[in-house]
Amino acid sequence: MMLTVVKGPQTYEQICKIGEVQYLTFREACFAMGFLDDDKEFIGAIREANQWSSGYFLRRLFVVMLLAGSMNRPRHVWNCTIQWLQDGILHEHRILANNQGIFCDSVLYLFYFSD
Repeated sequence: MMLTVVKGPQTYEQICKIGEVQYLTFREACFAMGFLDDDKEFIGAIREANQWSSGYFLRRLFVVMLLAGSMNRPRHVWNCTIQWLQDGILHEHRILANNQGIFCDSVLYLFYFSD
């Protein structure tokens, strides 16, 4: 697709250069050109579900979206909706640890970075 739009490239790097911006991957260049969807519909679905559901349900919804394989940039969707997805995590960890003094930062750090 990029080869039919970008005229006269002689290297892979030139294919990934859109205007004055050099992108690292063909995928990023395709997003910049508008060839790929930006996953707004997934962000909107999570935002809408946030009005009537819990954080637990939203995380399950996110997993279903991941398993469907239709998101182009799952990390982008995650980053845009994290404020709703993290709802209830601290409460659950306080119950599991039987410790009401667990700090928010330590629990959320474990949640985000326990890959």
